[in-house]
Amino acid sequence: MELVTFSDRYANFYAPTFSIRMGANDLTRDLLLAISQVEVNLELGKTSRFSFTVTQCYNQEKHVFETGRGEDAINLLNFGGEVDICIGYGDAKSVPVMLSGFITGIATNFPETGAPELTIAGSDHGFPLTLGTSSRSWPGELESNVVQEIARHNNLNAKIHVTKERLPQITQNQESDWRFLKKLADRNHFELYIDENRTLHFAPPNDKATETVRLAWGEGLLSFNPEANLAGQFVKVELYGWDRNRKVQIVGVARAGEESGLSGASAGQLLRKFVRDPTKLPTLRLRQPVFTQSEANGRAKAALNEKAKQFLTGDAESIGLPEIRPDRVVLLDKLGLAFSKKYYVQQATHKVDSNGYRTRFKVKETGLKVKETGR
Repeated sequence: MELVTFSDRYANFYAPTFSIRMGANDLTRDLLLAISQVEVNLELGKTSRFSFTVTQCYNQEKHVFETGRGEDAINLLNFGGEVDICIGYGDAKSVPVMLSGFITGIATNFPETGAPELTIAGSDHGFPLTLGTSSRSWPGELESNVVQEIARHNNLNAKIHVTKERLPQITQNQESDWRFLKKLADRNHFELYIDENRTLHFAPPNDKATETVRLAWGEGLLSFNPEANLAGQFVKVELYGWDRNRKVQIVGVARAGEESGLSGASAGQLLRKFVRDPTKLPTLRLRQPVFTQSEANGRAKAALNEKAKQFLTGDAESIGLPEIRPDRVVLLDKLGLAFSKKYYVQQATHKVDSNGYRTRFKVKETGLKVKETGR
């Protein structure tokens, strides 16, 4: 979508606003708390985080933090309190929810001069999954069914891509639920995150989607720092396992050019220019407990993708756009031939303060646009 479309929707981006809601109450408008800034950090594979700063809330006579209505602010903003962080433009009542989660951190400072402030921080609804460890196993089960069970146990909605292999044994070994789920996601080349609707996502990356927005340098895109680096990249991945029934070795293979969401030339394809002997192509060899040929091929492709998406990375900053979120695609333009292309968003940080609303985001890509020799 073109930036002008969002400009029309958001009245030329003139009135950035936010709303922090606890139940039916807006902290600013209903509880009369002065909030100077709010920040939300959304990231794939991790629990997303938020923070906001409350000012003018310390009663010097009573030596307590209070709301504008005289209520105890610390008691109100206590650990485990559920909040919705909303950021956007225009009417605060209609701005979209950016993150829904729990308060997990409270900090303040008592300066030599000036009044104390409160900094409230927290995480999305994945936070309980990071606590404690478990050991359990699921014989003859699909990994997607295991993920569904854990999501249900933690009162989460779920958007889960069904895995193909029913494995002899799936084991969680003294791991938190989140770490265990991340391990399952990585070996399937799936993304893991929880969105603003308390929905756990366990599915392939949405890296082939239509771009959410087109941003050009100087036209909404304020800065962009991309880097393409061949170091640590491979032309091929070989994954070795053992077929217990047939007593033979299994070898899963994935090759450059098979990367997910590939646009342009991948690192593995570019590496071929440096190696004349095809028997010496850079190859990553792994040993993992796999049980079938298709599982071995899938694990090899997942490893290839994990490495490949470290090839082209970048940090960008744009005007505030609520639509820029992880697991979405943006088109960045007017950056020269190599870097003007679609990018997959890995992380997005939305911040509103006295300077307005900005969005910083990180991208990762498997391919770079290059001009072929002789053309």
